[in-house]
Amino acid sequence: MPLIIDNETVERFALQLHKARNIVIASHQNPDGDAVGSALAFKHWLEGSFFVGETTPQITTVLPHHCPHDATYLPGSNQLLDASAEYDRCVESIMNADLFIGVDFNVASRIAPLDKALESCCATKLLVDHHHNPDTTLFDTVLSVPDLSSTCELLYWLFVHIIGEGSITDTTAQCLYHGINTDTGCFAYANEDSTLYEATAALMRHPLNASAVHNQIFNSYSVVKMQLLGHLISQKLKIFEKEGFAYIAINDTELAELGATADDLEGLVNYTLMMEPIKVGALVKMSEGKVRISFRSKEDFDVNKFANRYFGGGGHTKASGATSPYDFDTSVRLMEEKILEELRK
Repeated sequence: MPLIIDNETVERFALQLHKARNIVIASHQNPDGDAVGSALAFKHWLEGSFFVGETTPQITTVLPHHCPHDATYLPGSNQLLDASAEYDRCVESIMNADLFIGVDFNVASRIAPLDKALESCCATKLLVDHHHNPDTTLFDTVLSVPDLSSTCELLYWLFVHIIGEGSITDTTAQCLYHGINTDTGCFAYANEDSTLYEATAALMRHPLNASAVHNQIFNSYSVVKMQLLGHLISQKLKIFEKEGFAYIAINDTELAELGATADDLEGLVNYTLMMEPIKVGALVKMSEGKVRISFRSKEDFDVNKFANRYFGGGGHTKASGATSPYDFDTSVRLMEEKILEELRK
């Protein structure tokens, strides 16, 4: 097997899963395809393989915010609890759990407003993630492989290690494949590890209808989102061609005037990198009263370190994000100033 997960970690996961009677699986705020795919895949795998022949415990999947539109076709997405709509129910589920499984986030603050419930609950806590610097003091067992393509790929290898290839059901495979696709940009990002393609090849043996998945993820923009994209490129895109930097900044008032919401901005940061001379791209937006910044890069600029240094955020070397502690205008000004400063070094 190309990806080595140490046997002790696998055994600890399996032991805690066998002991559990009330499981909560949760992922990060503003969930993307990898967050939703990994949460649902874990649930389907537990129900369809791990607990077969046993009494299945209660398994609840929760998210801090609603499921994104392009993931609503996934089996079980309609059963996801959304803390923005059912906060008390989500907190109650976490507090009553005897096992909490976190997927696709590294620290409690990434699941706000559910972070306090996670920190105070008495459940055993497991974490599966591919981001840097996981909180090893909060979680009892951590499986972290930074810079792996996605948490869904990591879960594929975990499931195979615990039970075997035959434990991946069609439903589990569908969710894993969705998460891998979204976090790799349909394999367009820098994915140089052969494990990604070996896991994907195995998943492709299931009836996934890969072309339909691609269309669901990448060709399902609403008319409003497409019109918004045109406006952003023509009116809001700021380009520093010499330095190799481009960004878009749009506040909530401007969005409302266009008949759009912050959800319509999902994924649009990637368009900043489509110009040949651009090495770093960013998108600044308002969401739920907070300033959120998405960073993307190509070549050797580490946006994970940049986001952490100036805004307390993080993620991956070429894709990261942050919730800014500053107001909108200050955030935009600081981001522009510091990225240009870094690029001019």
